[in-house]
Amino acid sequence: MNKVNLYRWRPGLFVLAVMIGLSVGPAHAAPCTFSDAVTVQVSVKRLDGRIVHNNARTRDNLRRMQRQSGRAKAFGTAWTPVGLTLTEVKYRMKLKIEAQPLSNSAYCARVTAVDAELGYDDLRVYIARKFRPGSCAYDSINAHELTHVAVFRDALDRFYPRLQHRLQRAAQSLDPVRSSSPDLAADYLRQRLSAAVQPLFLEMNRDLDRANARLDTPERYAQEQALCPEW
Repeated sequence: MNKVNLYRWRPGLFVLAVMIGLSVGPAHAAPCTFSDAVTVQVSVKRLDGRIVHNNARTRDNLRRMQRQSGRAKAFGTAWTPVGLTLTEVKYRMKLKIEAQPLSNSAYCARVTAVDAELGYDDLRVYIARKFRPGSCAYDSINAHELTHVAVFRDALDRFYPRLQHRLQRAAQSLDPVRSSSPDLAADYLRQRLSAAVQPLFLEMNRDLDRANARLDTPERYAQEQALCPEW
């Protein structure tokens, strides 16, 4: 029988603590077999992210951005943000699928390779435009925001190898499936792999929330503000 190699690219976006829900439908759950075994090739690219500074926004702008990001809940109404670090945890996955025709309307499909990416495109550091580069206040705000950047990168240090291991294990244990088309089989197999690693992203997001919250306290802010006369 002829075999068809099919690439499917499906981006997944994980924004801080927001996760995409996944469902696995029963329509493609019927098992099937191939005559030979395959070792799934798994590659995960690490995205460290560029640090991008922005000194053009007002403090009111930053307050709105903070509220939209969901981080405003960690602060009281008396606090006006003078700096903000925003990013998105990104996970993308591309599968190589081998599909073997069983009949005119049925295929047996399996994963032969997985190419994934984990990390950040940009780490956006905003400092209110009232504070100009070179001033004591600007340097103090920037130093604080760079501690948030370090938190994001530290989380990547710890979770990147775990994703590699979990994705390799899940891909190798994924059974072939029977489907009415290679496209539907690819979608089903992608969902199965995504579901296998989803708990890891939930854990990573919880870890990021806790670590960032430890940096954003009234006591820490008071210490940093005491370093400079102009605010």
